[in-house]
Amino acid sequence: MPYFTTTRGRVFYRHWPTRRPRAALIFAHGFGEHSGLYRRFAEEIGAQGVDLWALDLRGHGFSDGGRGAFGSIEDLADDLGRLAAIARGHAPGLPLALGGHSLGSLVALWAALDASDDYAALAISGAPLSPLDWLTDIDAGGGLDLDPADLSSDPAYLEQLAGDPQVFTSADNADDLAAAFAPAWQRLEAGADRLEVPVLAVHGARDRIAPLDGVTPWAQRLPDLRIEVVDGAGHDVLNEVDHRRVADRVGRFVAVRGDLLARAP
Repeated sequence: MPYFTTTRGRVFYRHWPTRRPRAALIFAHGFGEHSGLYRRFAEEIGAQGVDLWALDLRGHGFSDGGRGAFGSIEDLADDLGRLAAIARGHAPGLPLALGGHSLGSLVALWAALDASDDYAALAISGAPLSPLDWLTDIDAGGGLDLDPADLSSDPAYLEQLAGDPQVFTSADNADDLAAAFAPAWQRLEAGADRLEVPVLAVHGARDRIAPLDGVTPWAQRLPDLRIEVVDGAGHDVLNEVDHRRVADRVGRFVAVRGDLLARAP
């Protein structure tokens, strides 16, 4: 199984290649997930000529660490950058984009703020771009318990979640999660006008975990942000009933931006 090693342990990753790649998307999943949940998404964006490289966050999937103990978003962004370097070595010259879902969207944003010039685009989903009241109000030692019905209404995906021992929707360290999010929100607030990469944010209209009204104000702040709202979708918008259409939007966005970068002098 493919891993790379850091001073904080091993990080597992997956690669779904395409036959004629136009770009590669370097992707970080959300809290409680793992990269394997995005196999279907990989196949769908692959139809647009986009390779998917996705890691398991620390404390998730096959990566090292106690369950849900991912460290800091800065550490995860460094891991995502390492995966990008592996992808770059695999196919030199292929345009790269960053992507992430939920927690992973903040990881991708952090990595993009570190090195905007290295990437053709940024694609995020279910992104908590603004502080979440329910999370910041959790008392010290408080727990997290998400309702799967708030994640998706796709029966096949919900069945997959229920039968996957590496997935968790509850945790006893929600205050640690809130503490990790705070620096990312602060950095985005301070550095939004310096993010020099086109951003696509796909978001479920009925997302109760990271509500849409925390994303829409950023259209006035991020220089090149496009928001695509998916009617009827919950938080896990990439794994919703309308997943094919959502993946098509993401794949086309990344591929077109990759084509433009490849043609740039």
